[in-house]
Amino acid sequence: MIHKILLVGQDSEARDRLVRRLAAHRVQVVQQPSLRTVASLLRDPESAAPLLVVDVALSQSDADLLADLIEQHPRVRILVFVSRAARQEALGRLQASNQIKLASVSLEDPAAWAAIINVITEGSLETDMRQEPGQRICKDREDAADTLYDEEFLRRVGCSDVPVLLHGETGAGKEVMARKLWTYSNRVGKPFLKLNCAALPSELIESELFGYEKGAFTGAMMDKPGKFELAQDGTILLDEIGDMDTRLQAKLLQVLQDGEVQPLGSSRIIRVNVRIMAATHRDLHAAIAQGTFREDLYYRLSVINITIPPLRERRREIIPLAQQLLLRHVGPGSTAPSIPETLRRALLEHRWPGNVRELENVMRRYLVYQDAALLAAELTDQFDSPKPRLAVARPLGAAHAQQSNNRVSFDHFAEASRTAESKLLLETLESVRWNRRQAAVQLNIDYKALLYKLQKHGIVESKAKRREVSA
Repeated sequence: MIHKILLVGQDSEARDRLVRRLAAHRVQVVQQPSLRTVASLLRDPESAAPLLVVDVALSQSDADLLADLIEQHPRVRILVFVSRAARQEALGRLQASNQIKLASVSLEDPAAWAAIINVITEGSLETDMRQEPGQRICKDREDAADTLYDEEFLRRVGCSDVPVLLHGETGAGKEVMARKLWTYSNRVGKPFLKLNCAALPSELIESELFGYEKGAFTGAMMDKPGKFELAQDGTILLDEIGDMDTRLQAKLLQVLQDGEVQPLGSSRIIRVNVRIMAATHRDLHAAIAQGTFREDLYYRLSVINITIPPLRERRREIIPLAQQLLLRHVGPGSTAPSIPETLRRALLEHRWPGNVRELENVMRRYLVYQDAALLAAELTDQFDSPKPRLAVARPLGAAHAQQSNNRVSFDHFAEASRTAESKLLLETLESVRWNRRQAAVQLNIDYKALLYKLQKHGIVESKAKRREVSA
């Protein structure tokens, strides 16, 4: 598993040594020039990290900013190297917090690396951090990338710094492959940012990529840098690029050609040095023929084309992946159950339409059931006779439509999907007392995507509800 930390440090040589050492242990170090830029990153769920490492001469204002970060982001841990702290009083506010650990060394000290690893392993970043890279065999989804392509090929592509286009079904591991290539690149110590082009409307995607200035549109209350600016000298993964609006495709092509972006509502031109990777489950050649994807953009992105086969075509990976996914989700102090032969056969015979993501859900279900025979029967039933299961889940109207014309009405499925999504949104909001940011975390979606879905379904928190929650 690749883990991410944010680093603010003064000594560039010490930072570079640390980046190389941690990269060997699958830790992505995102370097930032100041604590203020860290505050901006932490507001973006995709750019945030669970650990912030600070090695600067703390001023009182820096200490106040760290204290504010603690209050605003209670899940973020902070490691402060205090040898540079010129003013002891600046540490007073920080020493009482459980989120902050103080280390009496500097980043140049060899013990700095051990201090960072200790903080990582104390949290939820799992035991694979304590092992040397050669000792980890198929530790999780990232290692699946090793078995798909020759290691030397991945190393050459990673170091090449050219655009890469990744093809494959949903859940097959396209993002995993992109991150694998990133670990081999010269940009490994720089940001790796991802944007899902299918999760947001085109207007939001444009502002996320290029940023905007205050007053550029209604609701733009402050300047916001785009992902191209935040990923300076790093890498951007544009997931589901096939769903991007053609107008935005033209702007993206301009960035690839000129290396320049212009924030919305601004006359400024910002030079960017970012490697672009793109991923899609769509047939882009068919999209080009239909006029929904630009041919010139396709040839700009596809300097290297890599196809990730679906899990059903990677049978030898299924059992090792299943075992590692069990270890990932087993509770603290618990032992992962073994996978007996009956369940192994069912896992190997299943077609895995949801790929690795589906396998992960099945292993989580196994941890709940603790019954290999029951899970094997479920998988076999889904494989042999899926129609009865679909009939159970189908609304009454759809069942009637099938009896009348022997085919399923897609209108009923669409309506059922909308109803289910609306119900899920409402239930999640109720469970977090209508805190929308917490709801976004619970649903594992971008905050802006949540707002878009709430608007789409007409879910608006009433003033009465606000008074009830605040009471």
